[in-house]
Amino acid sequence: MLKEERLDEVHHNLLVGRKQESQTFIQLLEETIPSKNIISVYGTAGIGKSFLLDKFERLSREYSAVTITIDSEGFVKTPHAFCEHILDKLPNVEPSLEPLQMPLTCVHILNKVAALQRVVLIIDAYEYMESLDQWLRDYFLKHLNKNVIIVIAGRYPLSQAWFVSPSWRSSIVRMPLSELDYQSVAQYAKNNDVLEEETIQRLWRYSNGHPLTLSLTVFLHGQDGFQELASSIEDDLSLPFLVNEWIREVPDEHMRPFIEAACILRHFNQEMLSFVMDQEISASEFYQLIRFSFIRKVDRGWTVHNLMRDAVNRELLARTPQLYEKIRNRALQYYYKLLTENNKQMPNTRDAVEVMYYTGDSLIRALMNWIDLAPKHFEAVDSKSLPELEAYVQKRLNHAKDTRIELFDPYSNKRFDFFLSAEETCFTVKQVDFHTLFSLGYDVVRIMRDNAGVIIGFAVIIPINSRTLPYLKKAPRSSTYFNHLSPNMEKRLSVPANTRAGWFIETVDTLDYGDSSQQAAIGHLLYSMIITGELIVESPAPIPYFIESHLSLGYEIDSNGWHYNYDGKTKTPTFVIDLQSENVVTYINRMLKKTGQEYIVQLQEESPSQVQQVPSDRILERNDITPREKEVAKLIEQGYTNAEIASTLFLSEVTVKKHIKSMFDKLNASNRTQLLKKLLE
Repeated sequence: MLKEERLDEVHHNLLVGRKQESQTFIQLLEETIPSKNIISVYGTAGIGKSFLLDKFERLSREYSAVTITIDSEGFVKTPHAFCEHILDKLPNVEPSLEPLQMPLTCVHILNKVAALQRVVLIIDAYEYMESLDQWLRDYFLKHLNKNVIIVIAGRYPLSQAWFVSPSWRSSIVRMPLSELDYQSVAQYAKNNDVLEEETIQRLWRYSNGHPLTLSLTVFLHGQDGFQELASSIEDDLSLPFLVNEWIREVPDEHMRPFIEAACILRHFNQEMLSFVMDQEISASEFYQLIRFSFIRKVDRGWTVHNLMRDAVNRELLARTPQLYEKIRNRALQYYYKLLTENNKQMPNTRDAVEVMYYTGDSLIRALMNWIDLAPKHFEAVDSKSLPELEAYVQKRLNHAKDTRIELFDPYSNKRFDFFLSAEETCFTVKQVDFHTLFSLGYDVVRIMRDNAGVIIGFAVIIPINSRTLPYLKKAPRSSTYFNHLSPNMEKRLSVPANTRAGWFIETVDTLDYGDSSQQAAIGHLLYSMIITGELIVESPAPIPYFIESHLSLGYEIDSNGWHYNYDGKTKTPTFVIDLQSENVVTYINRMLKKTGQEYIVQLQEESPSQVQQVPSDRILERNDITPREKEVAKLIEQGYTNAEIASTLFLSEVTVKKHIKSMFDKLNASNRTQLLKKLLE
């Protein structure tokens, strides 16, 4: 405990500047009833949002407020999970509540506490909360006592929907964060024993007051050779340069592996880090690690600042790809073990989501650019954007053209090449009734803009509940699936209008399918929906690019969801992911098998002698062919023709032939018989 107190003191010394923001917060704490009770903190990555929240949390404790901090990256994005997260932090609360009753109970308990003393609810990394934004705005926060101060922090300002209502508009304090001023930079330097005025001037010039850049520069300025190197490229002393220099200049080589492993993980603690590194980490080593300024405490342990995490991942993947994959595999084993512990009556959705984070084949890594942690952003809009959306759709139809999508996975060094005809590129914008969608009363339409503010894509994502089911039973992409629900499923989905039972993704479109950054944005959007841990239903356009992507993401085809509603002639599947059912472990196992990662978790339960045995399925155990090639190979083993393989895997015969030719080349085979023999060797 003493070490934790000392660590808190160290981080306190790193907090400089933000006097105006702190004073605004103190003023609200001191008011009997806060004149405004929502603070919107926003700013670019590395600008100091998390450190400011730490300061707010400490101030709240000093004013005897009940303080609840939510790390939005650290839990499943459902109303039930959000409320459970809050109640877990409050004493004497019954943990086992019915999911539908949880939000009402949570509001009641928070208001009961707020009637006696001030409550401060801090929600960090709000950019990960898009799927809960409307529920928070229109239901949960609306019913909280005015004695609850809510701090919402993220990379982006609150959406326009927050400012439509006069009551919300008058309750919000906007707090955009900019760079630190010179006095704050000087104070930070002095707190870190940098006292020379000339050096402080140089730190100011290098960092321009950007907190993360300043933190790294303060560390690096005293390293041998850095002064000369920095002076020679002073005009280009960028954050990526500083991060790379920092990686090379970690003061203790012994600490480097710990930092690298921590950067690969979404969050970590001493036990998990020891497991993924396959070595014991002492308490002193762990405390040395978490003292770094870019590591902070979150709900499930600690996390590395995402800019640092991104840079270290890129560097490690390029330098030691096998080590990178080994650590990811160990993390997969760790969470799989948590998910499947024998004493669990019901698998934990949160652990299932963590397993999903570490799964994925080369196509998914390529689609998401896997370690690109700052993709383009889809933001929710209302009917005011209708003219702009209609103009965008017309532009897409008028300028449709044949498109080739080329993707690359740096880990497997594998490239993917998809062709879309002009007609196929328009599937995603046809039969979209924006008027009806906006009338549903939810934030169902999201748009993506370029740097100039022009729409370059949109998505339609609909919460499933009693209000939206009538629409879903009529709309062309969803009607077949939702009109063939079992009685139990119909009951499960017919939840009240202020909550949801899952999501239907009606369409996702981008202006340029050949733009890798736009495709990465689609990948991240779909992936972010999966890791909500909820039921996800989607019937994407019936073209190989979408079909293969969804299969790789782990979606399963529902037998009752086939339709021809895109063009009246092409048979189209409906995909489902359900991480909330009792069959979640079976689903995870199937996903691991599909991506060729099943052997990783099998090793978790086997003894060393068993691990060395010849695997029962030689094809799935092979490391010299891709996961998709394994699927093709398994069907070859069963005697399928190329046409049958194409139909089963939703590929074109040309693509199947490419996979077979690739295996011919890798295994030096000249025909199917020879290939199968070599595959089974």
